[in-house]
Amino acid sequence: MKYRIFITTLLLVTSIFADGLLMPADEDYPKDFLRNRMTRINININGLIAETAIYQEFVNESYDSTDAVFSYPLPDEAKATKFLYWYNDIVYEAVLKVKEQAVNPGHGESDLAARVTKYIGNNGIKILLKGIKAQEIQRTELHYISTMDFNEGKCLQEIPLNTGDFVTQPYDLLEMNVHVKSEAPITGYDIPNFPGFVRLSESEKELKLQLTEPKFHPNQNITFEYSISQQDLAVDFFSVNNDTADGHFGLFVKPALDVSADSLFQKRIIFLLSTSWDMYGVKLEESIESISDMLDKLDSEDEFNIMAFTTSVHKCYNECQKASPANITNAKSWLASRYASSGSDMDYALKQALSQINDDEFNNALVVFTGGRSLVDPGEVFDYNTHKTGIFPVGLGDDLSYAQLEMTAAENFGFVTYIDDNDNRYHKIDQLWGRISRPVLKDVVMEYGGATTLTDMNPAKIPSYYSGSYFFTTGRYDLPGNVPLSIGGNSVNGYKSYDSILNFTSKNDTCKFIEKFWAKSMIDRIEWEIEIYGETPELKQQLIDLSLNYNIRCIYTAYVADYENVFTAIDGKGKVQVAESYIAGNYPNPFNPTTNFRIYINSQLYAGVKLLKIFDLRGRLVAVIDISHLQTGWHTVPFNACDAYGNQLPSGVYIAALQIGDRIMNTMKINLMK
Repeated sequence: MKYRIFITTLLLVTSIFADGLLMPADEDYPKDFLRNRMTRINININGLIAETAIYQEFVNESYDSTDAVFSYPLPDEAKATKFLYWYNDIVYEAVLKVKEQAVNPGHGESDLAARVTKYIGNNGIKILLKGIKAQEIQRTELHYISTMDFNEGKCLQEIPLNTGDFVTQPYDLLEMNVHVKSEAPITGYDIPNFPGFVRLSESEKELKLQLTEPKFHPNQNITFEYSISQQDLAVDFFSVNNDTADGHFGLFVKPALDVSADSLFQKRIIFLLSTSWDMYGVKLEESIESISDMLDKLDSEDEFNIMAFTTSVHKCYNECQKASPANITNAKSWLASRYASSGSDMDYALKQALSQINDDEFNNALVVFTGGRSLVDPGEVFDYNTHKTGIFPVGLGDDLSYAQLEMTAAENFGFVTYIDDNDNRYHKIDQLWGRISRPVLKDVVMEYGGATTLTDMNPAKIPSYYSGSYFFTTGRYDLPGNVPLSIGGNSVNGYKSYDSILNFTSKNDTCKFIEKFWAKSMIDRIEWEIEIYGETPELKQQLIDLSLNYNIRCIYTAYVADYENVFTAIDGKGKVQVAESYIAGNYPNPFNPTTNFRIYINSQLYAGVKLLKIFDLRGRLVAVIDISHLQTGWHTVPFNACDAYGNQLPSGVYIAALQIGDRIMNTMKINLMK
């Protein structure tokens, strides 16, 4: 039997916890947290890389000043890249130092600090902010970078804002700005639970949306979704040069979405199910149900087996079987009889499963359900993996061997799916199945030509290519120029290759995000190695150097608010001062050809002449926007990159200044990129 149904959508998924907490150190503070009066979320999406900035304003409702710890639950796949905070209307940048993160004050209920620690998770950020004055506002802005998931033509970004009983008062304002740049045509978009969003601009491959919600209660999540179309294998490529060192690049390979049934390999999938005590109850029940659902989706010519493991392994069949109705029915009965007991040895279970895969006739995969901690040696597992079997762990809950799961997947041609108590388990399993159910290319190789030398590439293992999924690699290059790329592998119709040309740029001011992305990938990998194989002086120093050089927190570093490191412009000249009336930012930035300034006008300064002035880097005034009509509050002011005569300005960096009367309130850099 062949496949009858093909879903021609792809799915981009990333979890963004858009709400931070500010926990006071003063034991007499009247509440558990300072009140969050507003949250603004800016998300720039380039291909499958998301850069997120979370600006928040917290009110000290006490009549005394207080110190407070800012806590933020970063998604598992994200790394923080910058933290800004305001004090006396001056913007400071937190300094990354070799030290532990701040400790939650423990104010309020006896277990509150522990609950906040659990809320922010293993990847959370904690920063101590000092001297927040009575009845005043503490502003913060956290930046982070993350990799989006990709599956079956639908792009989905979920922003969990449900803070439970931590936050009970509504925000005065919630704002979200999303800017998508896609290499494939965008065919649709929506924010289903907030239909009042505004489309700022839209083209075939670019999209800008804004959501504004006054008096927002943080008791629901926001889901942003859009769909794309893609007819053939596509390559998204980003690079940025460096004046004094090698450049950075990122390459994302996306097979076609809509493929015919006769172009797919048959599958051989072995399901591994942990039945240790940490799976007792709902985890085990839902894992059994998930495996049963995937069994029903197998083609009758596919092969499968199921193994349950603790410190020993129990097999449904002695060897893999065809996915016939009778075999599946027997397997479901066997599954239903599984129960939790003591012990867990995933390493042994993986090797037992790999021993049943002894040929390349099928596309081979292991799907592993686990709910706790188990020792695994990814390198040893790879040595057993002689047929390049993809290993796809499913981690249930929040007490997992994260490093073992991540590195085992990366070393063995797979990826990890995490499902916690707040996730929709059905949706997550559907995502997983969508990414591994349509193999189109095996034994893949990627060959680069040209004169440039590529180094420090990660990940090193190239998986099978699945329709509707993706694979990425990132690294360094020494010489700019055009480089031919050949992607080849075995298809059901023989060897097949795809050729393209990659432009390793000589510019050092485009795609700067790819530097952070490369560093994030390397930091992740070194942290895995240290946790699994132990710390060495060389690995520790390498990790610290990467962290400090790229301003990305690792296990040995923390952001520190020192109130000395004034946030400066890119060229290091002068400090950014923020008065009560100020430019809060512009979006997008870089832009072409329009951008929108976000400006706040104080009630004491709303009258009289107000101008938004644009200067070039030589200090020449190139444009003036009269905003004297603006009243008190927040405003969005568009700028179309034209000078006073209506001529388009050339690409470059400009300075925007807010002038009220004869006083410049603050300035900021903007980047026009054509």
